[in-house]
Amino acid sequence: MRELRHRFKMKRTRFVFLSAAFGGFLCLAGIPAFSAEPDVSPKTVSFDAEKLKKNKTGLYADIFDQIVYEKGAQFLRLGDLARRLTGKEKRIPARDVNIFDEVPDSLFFTNRQGREPLSKEALRDGTGEAVPAEGDWTVIKGKTEGVNAGFFIKDSTGQKFLLKFDPIDYPELASASESISSRIFYAAGYNVPSYHVVEFPLDRLVPAPDAKFFDQDGFNKPLTKEKIAELLHSAGKTKEGLYRASASKFLKGEILGPFSLSGCRSEDPNDTVPHRVLRTVRALRIMASWVNYYDLRMENTMDVLEDSAGGKVIRHYVYDFGSTLGSAGYGPKPPQFGHEYIFDYRDIAKALFTLGFWEKPWQKRWDENKRRVSMRSAGYFDNLYFNPGKWKPQLPYDAYDELTDADGFWAAKIILSFSEEDLKAIIETGKLTNDKVREYITGTLLERRKLIGEYWFDQTAPLDWFQIETRAEGLTVRATDLALYYGLKASARYRVSAPGFEKEYDRPEFFIETGKPASLPDPLILEVQSTRSDGRWSKKVCLTLARRGDRFELSKIERQL
Repeated sequence: MRELRHRFKMKRTRFVFLSAAFGGFLCLAGIPAFSAEPDVSPKTVSFDAEKLKKNKTGLYADIFDQIVYEKGAQFLRLGDLARRLTGKEKRIPARDVNIFDEVPDSLFFTNRQGREPLSKEALRDGTGEAVPAEGDWTVIKGKTEGVNAGFFIKDSTGQKFLLKFDPIDYPELASASESISSRIFYAAGYNVPSYHVVEFPLDRLVPAPDAKFFDQDGFNKPLTKEKIAELLHSAGKTKEGLYRASASKFLKGEILGPFSLSGCRSEDPNDTVPHRVLRTVRALRIMASWVNYYDLRMENTMDVLEDSAGGKVIRHYVYDFGSTLGSAGYGPKPPQFGHEYIFDYRDIAKALFTLGFWEKPWQKRWDENKRRVSMRSAGYFDNLYFNPGKWKPQLPYDAYDELTDADGFWAAKIILSFSEEDLKAIIETGKLTNDKVREYITGTLLERRKLIGEYWFDQTAPLDWFQIETRAEGLTVRATDLALYYGLKASARYRVSAPGFEKEYDRPEFFIETGKPASLPDPLILEVQSTRSDGRWSKKVCLTLARRGDRFELSKIERQL
């Protein structure tokens, strides 16, 4: 609370003075245009760890920042307010993409599944880190955050892990969710710690002589073997009487706290672009919508100072996946999670205006499910009234709100690259003992994958993998309609526009008859569209073709925001 009061005083000062004085100017000035090729190759630096800022946050501080301060400050940003009132609000393009509208590898993201499908073994292995070794596990201290019991341990080889246990009434729920969702995020390209489901007898946990834990009254007390057994009284067990937990391995390096979902770390030469204009950060909203990671907020991110060839770098992680899929960590996810923010002004206003007669989508969903959870180890996870464009995390971060259709298309491509067999391989790692639960989670993820693809592909022309062929009488442009490729609702018509040329086609292969290619302008700009589900033309995909000798080659792809 002391930190929150301090944050309130600081934010209040900025709110009254800085936002009013400079907010309009900063918004009118905007963000500089993105250059053709982002410089994302990591620069190794000799950081002084003692001087690096260690960020801190918490749920209440996040609620104040995003619900109170940021929403209130919007009214004082004159440029932003003027654009909204006039309907000329400008969408900001992502600044971590290359000339082909793809995201290069960086300290935030590494292309994996989206670049080339991973093997089933690689999907199951995830980060490749090992589980805790056999033998005694020394309990260093008790976990101080969260509602479930947990311990920091050191295995017989000296490696450190965090153990988090399932609630007794919902066995396998949180640990399976953590194992499955962390591997999905890792395969997609994000940095995550390793997570493994482990099962073990109570006598494997041996408290260190100086081990401590915080009791319910907030006092730091010695952690004895008897106290460990008492704390695990409400933890889930297997049928064989073993305790079951999620074991996450400590990351190597200096922990610097969470990274901002809006600004950047000023002392890091590799972190110079505001995070709210990074596609990798914006797209977290879409990845989270797939696994219903409602709790994906600043507190569940982490900066780590790591060794690298020639120096050190700060790598950016996402972690804590125990509240994904149907799990809220402490039990099944409440039905409203994913449908509204923790404090949702718009839904509150609707409810007040209709005197409470407006039935929210999650209320309809809860009623249609007869207000119950059908399978305890699956929790509450289904696709009733799931709308990919309206899915909401816990807090309304600017980065999530500023997601563009181009960002959405990129994220949907990655999600669709996971096949049914891929998901089955990942779900195996959750060690779910009920076949029906495994089938249910697989089916729900596959259906949600399809809904996400159909929604975001409908916002723009879902054309990719372009090929250009120069012919004597013109150009042939071949594209792949990814909606058709992945078995979704495909476009019926396509349209291509170029200087002095416009034509419609019934398949994504376009012949642009221009006479002699030598007479074409250099560069040549082609605008490609497809029909949407409502019959209207989609937003444009702009292809820039440059002459290379006697032929044209694709030199840039840009999607309308």
